Amino acid sequence: MTNFPIHICSLEGAREADISLYDGVITIENSFEDNPFRYGDEYPEQLILRFDDISVPLDDFIEPQEKHILRALSFAEKIGDGSILIHCHAGISRSSAIALAIIAKKLGEGKEVESVKTLEKINPHARPNKLLVWLTDEILERNKKLYDTAFKMMWLTN
Repeated sequence: MTNFPIHICSLEGAREADISLYDGVITIENSFEDNPFRYGDEYPEQLILRFDDISVPLDDFIEPQEKHILRALSFAEKIGDGSILIHCHAGISRSSAIALAIIAKKLGEGKEVESVKTLEKINPHARPNKLLVWLTDEILERNKKLYDTAFKMMWLTN
């Protein structure tokens, strides 16, 4: 299993973290966030993604979209081998799915099981947002392998 310099936490965890320890921060916030997390320093760079933890359209909530994943992948590529803090409100679903996208892209095709195991090692409580994993699978052209692996290893067994 590959060691990735990714840390996943909740919004509260991010507020309490020493941000200077990371090379980049991905903040995933709810569309109706009253108190957004901004730390104001130029370093590390912060990517803000705003969408809700849903997998189907619901009222005025914002569904995860390909553009969110593409922005996160581009950000991670820019950070390179540096460390990334990824957080959402609870640190379970959206942040885990974005981390899985980054891991799966770095490991490459055919490493879907290793990708999911790496995510589980980083965040044992991970339950990645299903729509984000589905969209990641399409973006990375994994022919449902990533989605099916995550389903079997993370959603079906827990």
